[in-house]
Amino acid sequence: MMAAPRARFTEILKRIETELQRVEGAYRYRFGGDDRYEVLVANDRPAREQAWSLVYQAYVQKGYMSPCPSRMRILPQDALPGTTTFVARERAGAGDAAAATLTIVPDSPLGLPMDGLYRRELDALRAAGRRPCEIAKLVVCVEEKAGMEMLMHLFKLAYLAAWRLDGCTDFVITVNPRHEKYYRRLLLFEPIGETRSYESVNGAPAVPLRLDLVKAEERYRQAFGDRSGRANLHAFFVNAEEPAILGWLRRERAPMTERDLRYFFAEKSDVFARVALAERLYLQECYLAYELEGGGLAEPAPEPLEEVREP
Repeated sequence: MMAAPRARFTEILKRIETELQRVEGAYRYRFGGDDRYEVLVANDRPAREQAWSLVYQAYVQKGYMSPCPSRMRILPQDALPGTTTFVARERAGAGDAAAATLTIVPDSPLGLPMDGLYRRELDALRAAGRRPCEIAKLVVCVEEKAGMEMLMHLFKLAYLAAWRLDGCTDFVITVNPRHEKYYRRLLLFEPIGETRSYESVNGAPAVPLRLDLVKAEERYRQAFGDRSGRANLHAFFVNAEEPAILGWLRRERAPMTERDLRYFFAEKSDVFARVALAERLYLQECYLAYELEGGGLAEPAPEPLEEVREP
């Protein structure tokens, strides 16, 4: 007879803790039983390297890419200030090991990663005044049940960042045809093109999908709003926790430092050397305070020595 009141009391305590974190600016995005997992915004070198290394390991294992010296999956769009990478970790039992990651890439003069295969389909969205944002480098490396939960939480954060903060109008993603049914049935994505061989992932088949973010909330309400518990995806995506999450996202998202740009794009890889001149110039506009020259990144000027005057 005490189980229900105790569960209710635990729920109240969690709400109080969440509100205190929000007020104190110490909000943490946690989920799972006993808050087993935590999602971080990869806003520094170790977190980005961890996330992109996880993608590399998964892609090499699946044959989506060949081994490379950097042991990371690094895209030109990763250098953009607006690109956001999320990484999910288990809080206990596995140290700080990454369990899942997802990157969102808003459209820019660099284009989207899937432009290489579906440029015509994306240009149709752009011509209609849409602002697409690509979900890229999505990897989940835990058992299926926990993996599904992780995917949903990563998608929720991506949705709030892209729609609420960045004003993007559409999610686009390429998925293996084996996973198409899941994205269409549960997340309500729709196909925007035919299945093709994707050279970027060593010729694996890919199908392009799109989710209209402008209509997503209402579509989720119509499809899932009358369901209870975890089956109500509308309540999962739209709830009272949103202001705290948005505040956390605003605080945590940060562009790369000049040293980290050099580390990832000139030292660990040749990505910056391979981008077109127009793309390099655009990146320079994004980082006016940084020195980007030639095929690499210039060393930042040393801080001036403080002048010492004789007494």
